Amino acid sequence: MSKTTTLSQFRLIGQLESFVIKKDDKLKYLRMKVEDKEYWLKIPKKLRSEIDLNLIPGTWLEVTGNREFKKKKGFFELEASTVKLSATPDTPCAVVLSATESSSVGKILVCQKSSCWKRGGQSVCQRLEQQVEQQGLSDRVKIKLTGCLKQCKKGPNMVIMPHKARYCQVKPREVEDLLTKHFTP
Repeated sequence: MSKTTTLSQFRLIGQLESFVIKKDDKLKYLRMKVEDKEYWLKIPKKLRSEIDLNLIPGTWLEVTGNREFKKKKGFFELEASTVKLSATPDTPCAVVLSATESSSVGKILVCQKSSCWKRGGQSVCQRLEQQVEQQGLSDRVKIKLTGCLKQCKKGPNMVIMPHKARYCQVKPREVEDLLTKHFTP
């Protein structure tokens, strides 16, 4: 059975409504109004420290990120990858790139459980972040820390999506070749 991806990229230009803060005073969502619609944008951990929580409602923002359809919930979840202040635009907009334009978006799942982390997972993750930035893949490749990938004795482990390529005993020096193999045309 083939699994079709429902991942696409989006770009919103609109006004800040508010922030949604969850337990421990952690920013979870940004509420944004574009024309007559309100969007809830999930803010990943990496981006939380970059967002100024003192922004006032009505501030114009430009947000880009990934949109994924959640079948069980029956709606699209929006996750921001960049949030920038924007000058007042002529017209607010919400743009979703077509599947062909966003097909090159990939995720790298890295196990963060203690067994993998102790075997070098943290240094592999750091190297991944450096190489994604250096190779200019930040807009096409997202790194996500996950739970156990069920190969504890062969750590560190990672899976490259959408190819579903599983790698065990990954060394930091191998990261550059793996990125080239999967994300360079």
